[in-house]
Amino acid sequence: MLRNNRILIVIGVIILALVLGACGIVRKDPEVDKNSAVAKVNGQIITKEEFNQKFELYKSSYEQQYGKDIWNKDIEGKKFIDVVKEQVVEKLILDRLILEAADKQGIAVTQEEVSDEIASIKEYFEDEQKYLDFLTSQGMTEEQFADQVKKDLIITKYRDKLVEDVTVSEKEVEDYYNENIKEFKKDRVKASHILLDTKEDAEKILERLKNGEDFSDLAEQYSVDPSAKSNKGDLGYFGYGDMVKPFEEAAFALEKGEISGIVETQFGYHIIKVFDKEIVDPIPFEEAKQEINSKLLYMAMEKEYNKKLAELKENAEIETYPKNMK
Repeated sequence: MLRNNRILIVIGVIILALVLGACGIVRKDPEVDKNSAVAKVNGQIITKEEFNQKFELYKSSYEQQYGKDIWNKDIEGKKFIDVVKEQVVEKLILDRLILEAADKQGIAVTQEEVSDEIASIKEYFEDEQKYLDFLTSQGMTEEQFADQVKKDLIITKYRDKLVEDVTVSEKEVEDYYNENIKEFKKDRVKASHILLDTKEDAEKILERLKNGEDFSDLAEQYSVDPSAKSNKGDLGYFGYGDMVKPFEEAAFALEKGEISGIVETQFGYHIIKVFDKEIVDPIPFEEAKQEINSKLLYMAMEKEYNKKLAELKENAEIETYPKNMK
């Protein structure tokens, strides 16, 4: 639950839809959804039907990671479900702007490219019927799905063309290694945690731990981490960069057998116990530089791409209709 998602909101249409939950969060009426708009981009509407299909993918992914209770969590004064709905609409708006820009540049894909991509997608399914069942579960026909695949391929081509000249220097690679040496240390800790919703609850549990009660038993009984009922809070081994920053810093500051104070993250209030700790020498620069180069290149490409997306958005006429996202 705590592990960083480095591709947080860049969610692929197939991988995240392979495990689908029943939908009950977004209300659907097929006829209304085809004609109502959640947004308008340069005069062209984005329908509620499109919104519902995209939201299903996000819904499935988040519930798989965090459990079905995630939707009512408070995120900076908003319910998590409303935050995700905003993200979905933002993604749909950006996709529409990119497709417009790609069309102006003459970027297109052939029917053969679409067919090849769909053939690759079908390999994720046991047979043709499972593939068709997937489409049905998403409320999509084969033609609609092919159209979505075509759009995705165009967006990918547009991005690739935009960033094809982006490079990073040897000095940038060396500087990154020296400034982020922890990233190349394979230190690990084996830890468990107890997650609570409030600081007051965490203080009560911490006091019980100080009085000698068993950490695993308390995790199983009181932790709000959905996995705690089965694993008693055990997170296994993890290294630098695997957990959110405050949690990581607290865990690596502990020695074997020690229990932390209360650690606050966006997920709630944690109490951490370290069961094992391994400290090793960093990976030499020569072994790490290819990985660093790839990472910096990706980051530079993302920066250039996001800059262009911001320009597209700034120069577009965009309206959103939040009441239609219910």
